[in-house]
Amino acid sequence: MNIFRHNFERAHGLAVWGPDMVLRWFRTIQIGSVLIPVVGGLIWGGIAWQEQKAIATDHAVDSVTLVRQYSQRLIETELIKHGAARSRVNDEPADFLRSEAFHSFLAGLDSRQPDNFGLVVISDEGRMLASSRAFPVDMVMGSRDYIDAIRGGSRLFIDRIKLEPGGEDAIIVATPFVTNDFRGMIVSSIATDTSRTFLRDVAAQENEAASLTRDDGKLLVRQVPAEPIVLAPDTPARQNMAISNEGVYEALAISDGIRRIYAFSRLGGIPLVANFGVPIDGIRAATIRSVLPVWLLMLAISAFTLVATSLARRSMLVQRESDRQALKRAEAENLAHQRAELVREMNHRIKNNLALVTSLINMQARRGSVDVQALQMRVRALAEVHDLLYRSSHGEKIDLGELLTRACDPATLVPEDRHITLDAVLPSGILLPADRASPLALATLELVTNAVKHAFAGRERGTIRLTLTAENDGRASLTIADDGVGIDEETTRRSGTRLVDAFVVQVGGEMTREIDGGTRYVIRFSL
Repeated sequence: MNIFRHNFERAHGLAVWGPDMVLRWFRTIQIGSVLIPVVGGLIWGGIAWQEQKAIATDHAVDSVTLVRQYSQRLIETELIKHGAARSRVNDEPADFLRSEAFHSFLAGLDSRQPDNFGLVVISDEGRMLASSRAFPVDMVMGSRDYIDAIRGGSRLFIDRIKLEPGGEDAIIVATPFVTNDFRGMIVSSIATDTSRTFLRDVAAQENEAASLTRDDGKLLVRQVPAEPIVLAPDTPARQNMAISNEGVYEALAISDGIRRIYAFSRLGGIPLVANFGVPIDGIRAATIRSVLPVWLLMLAISAFTLVATSLARRSMLVQRESDRQALKRAEAENLAHQRAELVREMNHRIKNNLALVTSLINMQARRGSVDVQALQMRVRALAEVHDLLYRSSHGEKIDLGELLTRACDPATLVPEDRHITLDAVLPSGILLPADRASPLALATLELVTNAVKHAFAGRERGTIRLTLTAENDGRASLTIADDGVGIDEETTRRSGTRLVDAFVVQVGGEMTREIDGGTRYVIRFSL
């Protein structure tokens, strides 16, 4: 059958590149047409994401540079004013601070910055002595953070406050103001909207963020109107500011809850840090816009490949089914031929075995009597050969171990009133043609039967051992041994061993016999 299938497939060109392999390749192509675009899209998406993230990071770094430069110039302008005021009072008496001349000088400095709210000179005790907006002035300021900071030794203090009495929102810059006989501070105020307007112009895209933060974490001004807030020490902004003057980090803003990539840069020696943030959602949207055309192209290629391979696979399945039907028809014809041959062979074997049965009957008839039981056992052994041959999956060969197990059934061979044990070691796997297995089975049956009848005369119990062994030289041995009283030569000739000798010769084997208390027969034959 397998040879026939092999020849059929070779005739149809399927032996090397079979339909199953072709269908598997079609299935592989179909799976690949889905997986490759998906994997390719993910890889391309990852590359695009990294590219857009790099673009956003560069944008944040460039923008924070603008914020830093603008804010630094804004604060440095105020510091220049402070320096000019200190230079003006050098070598002047302390009363000069209350003079109209010094007021006019401060007013001249203030007029250059129309968005400012003026300059004032304040003593360490908190008394205002001079102002660019009013003359004369003499008032106690009360408790102020910038007064405490300068009085405590700070060289520069920046804060955001509400001015009094007008309530203007201002960023103030305070530095020490010391002469020969005066110790105090000079404070200038800048409109918060001045800085906020610039931050808003820089952070022009949706959800971008620009801000100025003091070294201690106070968020002074953002691009949108909001009150100052103090960032906790464990926030990413504070942690990154503590270890570097500039850098980039990603964080969730506590001010509006938006996740951004932030760039920060310190304003030189000024205790302020410029910040600029680009929203992650914007990076994600830009990534999708950049990869969408590629994804659509891959989807189109995937759909085309999937449809094309599906049509080809369907055509292959139709052709495969046609070939399968043709193969089945050819196999059925071959099977019918084989069965016809098997029937002829079985008829031939039955004829031969019936002739053997006839010979056995004639042999016993010449002796003067027919042993019906022995004849039945021999016929049954031959029937077992036919049954095993019919069921065999090894062609014309049958398993000798299985045949002997079935033929030498203790329940059939040993009478119920005899306490004789049949100990059989008959492994499977020793295969012989039926015309050789039959004589061996009949020879074994004769020897076991003889042992049951004669080996235990005058004894109630005994054991017969039946052993089948495959040897290394391509031969096998079959041993029938008993632990009985032994059989003399005359008894042996009368008990049927001449028939056994004929069966052994028929298979081209040889038999030896040992009598030592019990009797042991060994039949050796070629496999």
